[in-house]
Amino acid sequence: MAAEHPAAEYTPVAAHLPAVFSADQESFEQLEGYLALVDELNRAHLERLAELPLWCGPDAAAWPPDLPENAGGEALLARISALYDELAAWWGFSFPGTWRDPQGLVRKRRFLQRAARLWRRRGTPDGFLDWFCLWFGIERAASRPVLVEHFRFAEDGERDGKPQTGPDGRERPLPWLRVTLFVPLSTRFRDAAARREAAAVVERYAPAHLLTRLCWVPSGFVLRKGQGPGVPPDETDAAFRERVRRLLCEAVDHVPHKDGLRLGKCVDDGAPTDRLDVGRLPSPATEG
Repeated sequence: MAAEHPAAEYTPVAAHLPAVFSADQESFEQLEGYLALVDELNRAHLERLAELPLWCGPDAAAWPPDLPENAGGEALLARISALYDELAAWWGFSFPGTWRDPQGLVRKRRFLQRAARLWRRRGTPDGFLDWFCLWFGIERAASRPVLVEHFRFAEDGERDGKPQTGPDGRERPLPWLRVTLFVPLSTRFRDAAARREAAAVVERYAPAHLLTRLCWVPSGFVLRKGQGPGVPPDETDAAFRERVRRLLCEAVDHVPHKDGLRLGKCVDDGAPTDRLDVGRLPSPATEG
């Protein structure tokens, strides 16, 4: 059986008074009438608290109590959006300006529903990947980015904790400090503004101890053993690891130049390699 409304279980203030106050029935009726004003206020507060989950939360379904019923749909959406902004402030988070359209309202709700889980995993590679997908509304598996931690594919000589140097003598970043985020170039990232926003999200929210670069890839990009264009289904573990190492060294943008936006540097051996095929880069051999 469902619990009664808190207001129905409310005990009037006069009922809590010592018995001496009810000795004179006429005086007690006057006092009871005076305290009824307090009872009315208390019941109103109890009713509002009981209805709080219905309108104050990510799953709110009731009409906000402080909004006139004839306010209209736009006013309702604005009120709900303001409520979500206030709830997000409890987490110390401000929603980005790109979340102000109706679809952004859905993203706000999903953030509030998952905020505890997201914040608990904040600062981890998996937590960052989930946060990136939520930020841009990525739900389809085919559009989900691929996060590669370089240390998982490092050669044996790179696992001993000693800094590595390239042919030019410069020290290379340690492999376990590098991460590459391959993002499929779906329709949501077709314009440069969206790609710049993605770069800003990576720069701000990627784990601070990792050197993260962002690479755009065609839709349907896969990076799994035995899968990918031109990859034999019986690919060995060693061949897969070598393929990933080669990709991590060479990849900057795997999209046509007209759709590409160079957002990171390739961690190669300092070779002046043109990754977008738009012209030869200067090198000691071509200079002078």
